[in-house]
Amino acid sequence: MELDLTRYELGLSRTFSDTWDAFVRIPYFVKDQTAGVLFPGEGTPEERDAAIRAGYAHHRTEVYEGYSDFETGAGWRKRGVFGEGSILRLLLGVALPVGETESNPLTAGDLGLEHLHIQFGNGTFDPMIDFYAGIPLAKKWAFSLYGKGRFPIYENNKGYLGSIEGTLIPRLTYLANKKLSLSTGLAANYYGYSEWDGTRDPNSGQLTLNGILSVGYKFSEHFTANASVMLPLYTDSFSDEDALDPEPVFSVSAAWTF
Repeated sequence: MELDLTRYELGLSRTFSDTWDAFVRIPYFVKDQTAGVLFPGEGTPEERDAAIRAGYAHHRTEVYEGYSDFETGAGWRKRGVFGEGSILRLLLGVALPVGETESNPLTAGDLGLEHLHIQFGNGTFDPMIDFYAGIPLAKKWAFSLYGKGRFPIYENNKGYLGSIEGTLIPRLTYLANKKLSLSTGLAANYYGYSEWDGTRDPNSGQLTLNGILSVGYKFSEHFTANASVMLPLYTDSFSDEDALDPEPVFSVSAAWTF
């Protein structure tokens, strides 16, 4: 089984002062799933038909798309905390349960019923925290550290408790000139166990480490753009079942300041 993910996101933020701002993020996913059945042995035609039916009850070749959970909150920032030119930003927010959710796939799978593991959200209001620290190192060099966490605290109305999620990204940036910047870094992504009706989902749990290369360009005082590639370096799946192996991720972003 293969799964190709495409994510579109619209982000809006409003600055109220040198210290405070507010934001909303609206993500939209296209999840393209391809499924097939492999037979380790010959088997009878009846056994092959049964294997195909059982396999496609779990995974099918289909494209799913829709909005994921929206994110909103407020941020606080302060300059000069780590020396001249540095900046620290802390953000507290909540994930809004907009994304479509599914019923318990573990129960349906045990009964041989067709079900879906793919969800577009947790179905719960989840606390979130972001932080960012930027520190100049020299005239054209800077170091930054970004972190993000999402912490589900209760089950949704279908018995699902989403996993704790965490991201940590240290990055080194070179400012080639006033318009062009180049950066490299690492991205550690953690996804804990999720649960269905108090039972751990055996397909959940993963830690990945990825290398990041990116380039940014400032076209004007109002418009900037960035392109990056994230390459998987290490994956540790906590799952008792088969897990998806991550592939390279390509991203393009643009920002307009009003």
